[in-house]
Amino acid sequence: MEMSRREFMTSVAAGAAGMAAMGGTAFGQTAGASKDEIVVAMIGSGVQGRVLLNDCINIPGVRFKAICDIWPFAQRYAGNTLRRAGQQVEIYEDYREMLEKEKDLNAVIVASPDFVHAEHTIACLQAGLHVYCEKEMADSLESARTMVLAARESGRLCQIGHQRRSNPVYQQALQMVQKDEICGRVTACYGQWNRSVQPRLTWPERFVIPDETLQRFGFDSMDHFRNWRWFRRYSSGPIADLGSHQISVFSWFLGANPTMLTAMGGSDYFPDREWYEDVMAMYEYQTAKGSARMFYQVINTNGFGNYFERFKGDKGTLVISESLQQSYYVPEGDYEIPDWLAQVERTQRGGMSVIPLGAAIAARNAEGAAVMQAIDQKTIHQRHLENFFEAVRANNPAHLTCPPDLAYSMAVPVLNVIKAVGSNEKLQFTEADYKI
Repeated sequence: MEMSRREFMTSVAAGAAGMAAMGGTAFGQTAGASKDEIVVAMIGSGVQGRVLLNDCINIPGVRFKAICDIWPFAQRYAGNTLRRAGQQVEIYEDYREMLEKEKDLNAVIVASPDFVHAEHTIACLQAGLHVYCEKEMADSLESARTMVLAARESGRLCQIGHQRRSNPVYQQALQMVQKDEICGRVTACYGQWNRSVQPRLTWPERFVIPDETLQRFGFDSMDHFRNWRWFRRYSSGPIADLGSHQISVFSWFLGANPTMLTAMGGSDYFPDREWYEDVMAMYEYQTAKGSARMFYQVINTNGFGNYFERFKGDKGTLVISESLQQSYYVPEGDYEIPDWLAQVERTQRGGMSVIPLGAAIAARNAEGAAVMQAIDQKTIHQRHLENFFEAVRANNPAHLTCPPDLAYSMAVPVLNVIKAVGSNEKLQFTEADYKI
């Protein structure tokens, strides 16, 4: 990263002019592409990038033209994967060279480390390209704000990778909570992402990146490059890496943003890492039905219980996860559940009689039955990518399930956890804090 953070923030003001100067093309006007084909590049083909790449291969009408990564190992892996799928791509080390040379792109997938999400996203938007950017959308709210403004100025679409927003199970569960009111008035929520102790990532000696290259792109060492999620210069730590997936779900289901936050965290288990390995946060919400409180934890020292979100109300409890095996509903003893829900065969879980969420969705109506019948046909990331590409084809930002304005409001309660832990203070929010 040759430019400073201040320099690239300032450059956003020239967004519209930059887009015109670089000659980016809207979808449907790309030279050499078929009418319905979307020509795509990827910046950052590491572990998460490869997940997205493999899912894109399964989406008809999406063709990769270029891959950009500073690590030869990642370049080779992505290039070979695409070649096996019959797609020939150009390989780049510097995204600026890629944008300058590849004039027939429609969209770019940004899966680079968090600290350059804003830089990469803004550059692509200003080049006239649509952007799918992984979450957390940025490592600071200041950077996230510049992304929102750049998307507005460019007129291009931007999707942030909160894939639960495109997950039909979550969409159906949302209706069950908000429309069917199977939980009644939700008063208490709980969420967690527990992960066992993970060793630091290593690398093959033959694929070491030269120090000069690492420093040119903002990394202090090969170790920092491989383990960037644990260092303050490159990320916002596990609360953003993991917690950003889930904390936003509570605002979504409750229909309200948090009004209060307090948090604590520890950074003494891993002496060779900078970020809090274990974080616990408490939020308060003012919903249409009254106040609700939520406790959330992300733990990197014990994996018991894995990850899920729980909503507790005066009529019942809903537990939901990207893993359907961990998703179920438990009605309160005196709540007479709807007929469609009463017909679902119950199972035992932890000594309780529970209603499996998947079966409940299938029994709810024809739409729910269709959702569950097709649930195993696509991965959760593929559905979110498809939502992005469908919006690109329609050139309609309203089709996006996670546009940047929404993603910014989702980042506010996540990134402020760091401030709450560091200050040991209770933070207060108004609706103005969630808008740009």
